Amino acid sequence: MVQFVIGIVLARLLLPEQYGLIGMLSIFMAVAQSFVNSGFGSALIQKQDVTHIDTCSVFYFNILVGIVAAIVLCAIAPFIAVFYNQPILTPLTRAMSVIIVINSFALIQTSLLNKRIDFKTSTKVSLTASLTSGVVGIGVAYSGFGVWSLVAQQLVASIVTAALLWILNSWRPAWVFSFSSLRSMFGFGSRLLLSGLLNQIFANIYLLVIGKAYSATD
Repeated sequence: MVQFVIGIVLARLLLPEQYGLIGMLSIFMAVAQSFVNSGFGSALIQKQDVTHIDTCSVFYFNILVGIVAAIVLCAIAPFIAVFYNQPILTPLTRAMSVIIVINSFALIQTSLLNKRIDFKTSTKVSLTASLTSGVVGIGVAYSGFGVWSLVAQQLVASIVTAALLWILNSWRPAWVFSFSSLRSMFGFGSRLLLSGLLNQIFANIYLLVIGKAYSATD
């Protein structure tokens, strides 16, 4: 309900082409996020005897993948802009890449909540993040920043989500890392990664085609 109301307000303040620009980036963001998720989070949920070494190893691995994914997005940003013939996509892509890094810090916390079946906390975090980011997005849009209000909305949502998950969850990482721990979860995690990657590509490929065939306004 919160997101619905916020969406209506933003739709009154923004132009269709501004939504179109963000839509053009959907497949790239979705693929990058799939690599960050990597399947290890779900592997932790299904694993019976999860150790602190397991969670720490996945935590640091996710952060590394998130940073690499963000760097790749920043590097290919000019090519995305050329592909769509939309120069503004270069700074937009680079700004959105920060979200990938922030999300990588929250994955373990989310997995542990799901493992404990603590959906009450997850719901509180989601609602708070939606409301806060929506207010910020509306404020930025009202100030005349156009498409950047959508970037601000998503960025604030990621920041608030990550911050609340850390505040409401007692888990903290230690300076330990184990390749053997990752290998023990690789079989299950890699299958989920491939499945998630294919799902995101098929779910967003039409946006890539439409974005190339038509303008952001169309």
